[in-house]
Parts: sequence; structure tokens; C-alpha cells
Amino acid sequence: MKFIHLADLHLGKRVNGFPMLEDQAYILKQILTIVDGEKADAVVIAGDIYDKPIPPAEAVNLFDDFLVGLTKRHVQVFAISGNHDSAERISYAGRILRESGVHISPRFAGKIEPVPVRDAYGSLNIYLIPYIHPSLVRHAFAEEAASDGNSKSGEPDGQSEAALTPEKITTWTDAMRYLISRSDVDPKARNLAVAHQFVTYAGTQPELSDSEERHIGGLDNVDTSVFDAFDYVALGHLHGPQRVGRDTIRYAGSPLPYSFSEEHQKKSVAVVEMKEKGEVSFRLIPLKPKRAMKTVRGSFAELTDRNYTARLDPEDYYHVILTDEEDVPNALARLRTAFYKNLMMIDYDNARTNAESVIESEADEREKEPIEVLGELYEKQNGRPMTELQSSVAEKLIDAIWEGQE
Repeated sequence: MKFIHLADLHLGKRVNGFPMLEDQAYILKQILTIVDGEKADAVVIAGDIYDKPIPPAEAVNLFDDFLVGLTKRHVQVFAISGNHDSAERISYAGRILRESGVHISPRFAGKIEPVPVRDAYGSLNIYLIPYIHPSLVRHAFAEEAASDGNSKSGEPDGQSEAALTPEKITTWTDAMRYLISRSDVDPKARNLAVAHQFVTYAGTQPELSDSEERHIGGLDNVDTSVFDAFDYVALGHLHGPQRVGRDTIRYAGSPLPYSFSEEHQKKSVAVVEMKEKGEVSFRLIPLKPKRAMKTVRGSFAELTDRNYTARLDPEDYYHVILTDEEDVPNALARLRTAFYKNLMMIDYDNARTNAESVIESEADEREKEPIEVLGELYEKQNGRPMTELQSSVAEKLIDAIWEGQE
């Protein structure tokens, strides 16, 4: 099977107040052209279809147009919900959509049932794993006996999988490992996983962007070892296209840059071909946005000089860094009038701002878990730490809040 791996469309997103819908429509049309050129059998979308749980109508219509374009081409679609999506809304009418070849992950309720597909090389099992929090996995399998732990693979965080029971799930790796062990994944079969998580290899941090949401404490990582039974893992969540551990565990990345930390990322789609068991190949096809994101730096006079702006595209989105020692009156409006009509951000880099950044850098706070942050706030307000009972109740409430958000 040949498929196009996408993720993190974030339809309906606004970047620094600018609506991105026109740019998104442009890039989705470009992706349809790639689908045609590659004669792809399927498109895989690894989460964050929308930017908000309740997306604007224009974003819903845009995704509907994209799906219609794919189904008219007789291209199957396999999609999951991400942390920005509402799992219930994404999966609405899922059973009807399946009749048109559009397979969308249902709201998580426990065991993941694969979507079986047949091609020239036999059967391929596609596991659509929506974005999940460990608390959801604990609750979904709460009725299982603590002694029931039929393991199939691996050693989760120093303990055998047989010893891992729902109430012992504490980490994101635990949760994903337990879920996969309960989903009857046959490592001898051809398996494709679609997931939306923060996946790491041997503790190594992948490339991150400012527009991605991370959990306080940075403890939401899932180790690649949980995916050993899968021939290819189509990931979403991180906006930079990249491999994690092995070539066949990949983030597609977002099709557009959604922050200036992404302006140098080479946006692309992955064209993946799965043949016999273990034979997987991929190619990256670059995407060209309607408008690029660019950072320019210099004095107000330099950046508005016609000889300088002649080298730039006035349609692009800009982050301007002014080096003038004195603030320029009405700089934002004047820059937009002079050339940079799509100016998104303006900053200063001078002696004053450098002095301020030195002061800020002295606060070397490590990232903390939510319960730690809450505990410190409580102690500051009340002059004493939380009791064990208060801390226990707070942790349960935090889990309940997470469950409600997923």
C-alpha cells in the first residue's frame, strides 16, 4: 500500500491574530496534487485536524472539501484525533463515513481494534490510536483484575509487562505499552500504527517548536520501544518532520509553519510504501506555502529602505526585530504601511532589551509537574504546605480534569 502521511493540519488556526485558512486551503490543494501524482492508495492524518475542539465552520467546510476530494479519487483516509481536536466531534458519523473509505478513530474506550486492509502483499492491520492521557487508559481498563497481565512485548520502565496493571500505570509510556498489549497486535503481521503523542528514543529530545503544546514537567513522552510490533508508525504532534529512533517511526510535521520557530523547517509530506512484512520505504516531497514566515533584523531605516525590501516578498509573514536604541514611534503601523503588510510580530534587540534578558535568564526554574506548581502556589497563599490528604485529592482532580479534556 502506498499512502501519504500527514499530521497537524490545525485547520482554523490563527497565528499572531492572522487567520491561516487561505494558506491552509492552498496547501491542501497542493497535497491533492501530490496524491494524484503519486497515485496514492490512502492518506493518513495523524491528529490535530483542527486547531480547537470546537472549530469554526469555515475550517469544518475546508476539511469536508478535502475529504470529498480524496473520496472522489477513491483514496482511503485513515485519521485520528489529536490533543487539539474533540474526539467526539471528529468521530461523528464515523460508521457512515467508513462506507466511503474514510476511517476515523472513535472516542477512546479501551482496546484498539485494527482496520484491516488488503493489498497486493496480503493483509495490513491499521491501528488508529487517538491522543490519550494515562488516566484514560487506567479508567478504561479499571475492571481488569490486577493479576491479569497477558504480556506480548518489552519491559516497561524496569518492570515486566505482566506486572503492569491499570492501577500501576503512571507514565505515558506505561499507558501506551499497556494499551498496545491489550489490543492483540500480532508482531508477525504487517502492522501500521497512527498515533498522536510525544514520542522519544532513549530519552533523546526530538526537534520542538514554539507552537506545540507540552505538558508541565515534560513528562508526557512515550518511548519508541512500545511500537516494536509495528512496521511503520505515523506520528503527529510535533511540527518538524523527523524520524524518532528508526526511519519507520516518523513525525510528518505540520504542512505549514505555525510559528517563527518553524520558519527554517522544510515542510513536506511523507510518501510511504509498505510491501512485504518489514519492507517499508518512504520519500519526502516538499511543500511550498502560499506565504513564507520570515524574520528580518535591522534598524527601522535599514528595513524600510527600498533596496532592502526589493529582495523580499511583500506577501510573506514577517517578524521584525528592530535594533534602534530608541523605540520607534508607531513602528508597527509604519512598517505595515511601508512594506510589511503581513507583519505578525515586532521586537527590539538593543542595549535595553539585552539587559532585561540577562535578568530574566537568572531565574533558572526547572519544568515542574502540575501538582508541584499547585503545591507551591498553595504554600505561598496559606503559609503552610498542603496536607497529604489535600495533595492526594488535588492529584485525583488533576487526573479528572485531564480525562475531561481528552
